[in-house]
Amino acid sequence: MAVTTKVIDYKDSEGTTFEGVVYIPENAKNVPAVLVFPAFRGITEFEKDKGHQLAELGYFAFVADVYGKGVRPTERAEAFATMSPLVSNRVDKLKPRLFAALDSLKTFSEVNQSNIAAIGYCFGGLCVLDLARYNAGLKAVVSFHGTLKPIPDSPLDKINGTSVQVHHGDADFHIGKDQVDGFHEEMRTRDVDFVFVSHAKAVHAFTEPEADSFNAPGVGYNEKAAKRSWKATLGLFREVFV
Repeated sequence: MAVTTKVIDYKDSEGTTFEGVVYIPENAKNVPAVLVFPAFRGITEFEKDKGHQLAELGYFAFVADVYGKGVRPTERAEAFATMSPLVSNRVDKLKPRLFAALDSLKTFSEVNQSNIAAIGYCFGGLCVLDLARYNAGLKAVVSFHGTLKPIPDSPLDKINGTSVQVHHGDADFHIGKDQVDGFHEEMRTRDVDFVFVSHAKAVHAFTEPEADSFNAPGVGYNEKAAKRSWKATLGLFREVFV
């Protein structure tokens, strides 16, 4: 299927400008849409490729920019320095940026407003889980090796109508057992339709083919886990998009 790619600017409630990338399937009209939230480096070719793959399957894909236009960290330390203020203030700093992407996606006439999902990798996994926690009206969210910690000092309200799927590396010590156990308890308390998959021998960033080049402890690509998690994601979309 032919795909049209567009780079777009959008703003959040604080006036910060972001630069996202949209992928529009040929002859798209009232089609389901998927937000793609990047890992800690911000938008890279990896997330762009996922967006293109989704559009080839007939979904409108929107790769979200959480850092801001022109903010593209190239070094690991720089990326963490950019991400940290958002993670440490998820309600005041990160939340407006998440909803800015969602609101921008909804402005496209090709999108079926009732059939929107979100996927995210690493930091992006935290982003999509937070959208579910905020009851953003998504059909589904999928987190790949994402942070699982709840929003601090936030009520554990019921999550309505959003299916949650989490893909976790069983050997990922960056996301410890305390987070995993706490996440299960949170989802139960919130009465969520959730699936949690722990992939054997997979470490952090297991979906990213370039992960081995990061030269970071406990980080690496796992082809089997990457393929299985993607297949499960597409299966969930076929289930929830009506």
